[in-house]
Amino acid sequence: MILSIFGIPALLLAFSFNPHWVIKAFTDYASFILLLGTLYKIGGGLYVSGAPKANPLTNLAYMGAGAVLGNLIGTLGASMLLIRPLLRSNRGRKHEKHIVVFFIFIVSNCGGLLTPLGDPPLLYGYLQGVPFFWSFKLFPIWFFIITALVGIFATLDSYFYLNDPDFRGPSPASTKEPFKILGRWNLFLAVLTIVSMVGPQMLPLPTEMWRLFLRMFLLLVILQLSESLTPKQIKVLNNFSWEPFHEVVSVFAAIFATMILTQKYLESMAPHFSQMISPWLLFWVTGGLSAFLDNAPAYASMLSLASSLPAGFPSVVMANKMEINQIYLMAISTASVIFGAGTYIGNGPNLIVKTVAEREGVKTPSFFAYIGWAIVFIVPVAFLTGILFFI
Repeated sequence: MILSIFGIPALLLAFSFNPHWVIKAFTDYASFILLLGTLYKIGGGLYVSGAPKANPLTNLAYMGAGAVLGNLIGTLGASMLLIRPLLRSNRGRKHEKHIVVFFIFIVSNCGGLLTPLGDPPLLYGYLQGVPFFWSFKLFPIWFFIITALVGIFATLDSYFYLNDPDFRGPSPASTKEPFKILGRWNLFLAVLTIVSMVGPQMLPLPTEMWRLFLRMFLLLVILQLSESLTPKQIKVLNNFSWEPFHEVVSVFAAIFATMILTQKYLESMAPHFSQMISPWLLFWVTGGLSAFLDNAPAYASMLSLASSLPAGFPSVVMANKMEINQIYLMAISTASVIFGAGTYIGNGPNLIVKTVAEREGVKTPSFFAYIGWAIVFIVPVAFLTGILFFI
């Protein structure tokens, strides 16, 4: 529906200007969605059994594990893997909303700052030529953000836990079930997914199109292996369905279609903005757009603008031989990931986690109530991040 209203007219208009722009956008979209779908399937093929009674320490372990796993199997895959056992562990608590909210903050968004597999904006950057391992330079920023959010969550969770004397935890049958990961073959497939993204760039293939086709072929093989190797029991336990992912496919189709002309406009206007651009400004503009227009198109638009400005030193040399000021790229990448947690529509996994939580019987904040949580907790952390790293 979204694509038919907004995407198709924008696509036709872009095609009338230059058909090659549309072809490039389509190939980027296909590669992008295929990787997201592969990570979604891998995450849905893993099941964590057992539900130990929750306490601030076990909840902290879930959040920390998710922040790390998000960089290996994507924030979407990590969210699919961990949200259900986390909710099972906390079933029956008087206060559960904060658990879902901070899970979205930490696992579904900010945790995925270190690799292109982690968050859609960084994946888009990789497809545009940002080196795969460049995002490791963001580790100090990632460590600060995750430490701050985990610390806030631990304090809040401890307060609610200590003031909930009636909490008895999950059913005895659930707590006695051994804590283990089922479908472990998918962890190996997650490693193969990383190889499929990095490997083609290292091969002496004649053109970038050959690398793209090889990457997509390998992802299709991994997707099929996950489908074949995952026992039906795990799909039933996870209540796995492609339905939530269909919405992601539709939304990103519209996003990729409508951002073609936006990117070209920003590239043409970049020389006029060069005197006023700063890392601090890029950080907040990217952040604001990410929260309310989805973080992937916000990243794409700001990347087009920044890559058209003088690179300066130090710079990042992209695969397409373009250069971009490194501090600009760091500001855009960080803001798009952090502020993706600003609203339910800021990042793909947010709505999926909300839906799963509601199916598990947890009442989640409304759209505007969630924004209130983000203003109270995400904005101050983002403000400190901007001061420490981008002024």
